[in-house]
Amino acid sequence: MSADRRWDQRRFQLEESTTLNGGARTISVEYIVLRGSMLVHSSTEADLDALKASAQQLEIGKKFTVKPSIYHKYRTGEEQTVLQVIVTSGDDDFESLLKILNGLDADGELGKMSDSVVLMVVIMGLSDAHLIGSANDMLEGAMTEKKDEIEALRRDLFAKYDTEEALQGLLIKAK
Repeated sequence: MSADRRWDQRRFQLEESTTLNGGARTISVEYIVLRGSMLVHSSTEADLDALKASAQQLEIGKKFTVKPSIYHKYRTGEEQTVLQVIVTSGDDDFESLLKILNGLDADGELGKMSDSVVLMVVIMGLSDAHLIGSANDMLEGAMTEKKDEIEALRRDLFAKYDTEEALQGLLIKAK
């Protein structure tokens, strides 16, 4: 799995929770590089060439905002990169995803599952990601072929990790 998809190398925290603020839906996602480097791509077209052509280096402290229905991706540099990601207004599924990823990591399971197509389908669904090209084809095939396995994993992950305790651990300042 490419470096920009290594879920086992990511850690998350929230400043505010959509669970605690009325559950408003996502309007935009804003990325800010705090340390390291990041190349960002965005396009209104579901076309890999258009996405690739849009590449721009994001400088430390500069914002990159993604509005709904915009295809985007980012690739961090070789050095450890720290991002601030602001999801405005929050999204319940995205928060659940962060709790699940942090929980899997704390249990030592995330690294073991980092190449799992089944986990990737769950992650993409919770993050409302819309892939294009061969990655999309692969995930669509997996959604059909592994539907029961995907639902079972999703159910198990929610039962174990989508808890109030996990939310409190995710918040920078527990309320």
